[in-house]
Amino acid sequence: MTRSFLPKPKRPLGERIEDAEERGNRYLADANEAAEKGQRAKAEKLYDKGQFWLDRANKLRGWN
Repeated sequence: MTRSFLPKPKRPLGERIEDAEERGNRYLADANEAAEKGQRAKAEKLYDKGQFWLDRANKLRGWN
């Protein structure tokens, strides 16, 4: 039996946008919580991650 090594199909665009927004918002919420606790270094890393995912969602929408 031969296996086909085709790439895994991508999820639908709407699903990928929703996932990116959810991740971005979760990281921003965690960053805000870290900032309130005075954990500046952790908060900055989380803000960067959150911004990455929100930028990705906008790019997937075509909002560059």
